[in-house]
Amino acid sequence: MFSKSQLLLLVVGFCLNAAVSGDVDCSKRPPFVDPKTCCPIPEFVMITLKDSCGMLGVTPPPCFYFCFLNMTNIYKNQKLSQNGLNGYMQLVTKSDLHTTYTQAFTTCATKVAEFEANLPALTASSPPPICPEDYLMGCVFRNFMKNCPDSVRNDSQECKDMKEFSTKCEPPLGPSAEEM
Repeated sequence: MFSKSQLLLLVVGFCLNAAVSGDVDCSKRPPFVDPKTCCPIPEFVMITLKDSCGMLGVTPPPCFYFCFLNMTNIYKNQKLSQNGLNGYMQLVTKSDLHTTYTQAFTTCATKVAEFEANLPALTASSPPPICPEDYLMGCVFRNFMKNCPDSVRNDSQECKDMKEFSTKCEPPLGPSAEEM
């Protein structure tokens, strides 16, 4: 077995390793890096859909994603359509991104449904503060960036630092505090 001194060295080594590899100083934000630099993905919303939904040349209008997701049959009546998602992804992404997008949409559609179920009843005079579809797409983007596929991920130190900080320090945006 181990002597007391060997056991002490082993414990100290584990502690030092955990301190070096696992701790992120959440009070010191790393320099900003555009997420698309770290996970360069193709534009997900086709230009023809941006035009059809009134987004060309302007910032996205309120509920833009409602229009986009309905036109593509990805998400209708607060339900995710795997057929709609798969059909659209075949048009705009390489096959190695499909799994990550599918997982992100599935996870986020569930979270949006949970969020909506916990909202107080809205009256006609109190519209929702943001469209559920906007929450969904924000969640999908964050989830995709967090789980960026190896085939496209940039493993530069600045990207690793940003991912580690955002995973361990930043509270997620949107309706849920988990996996957004």
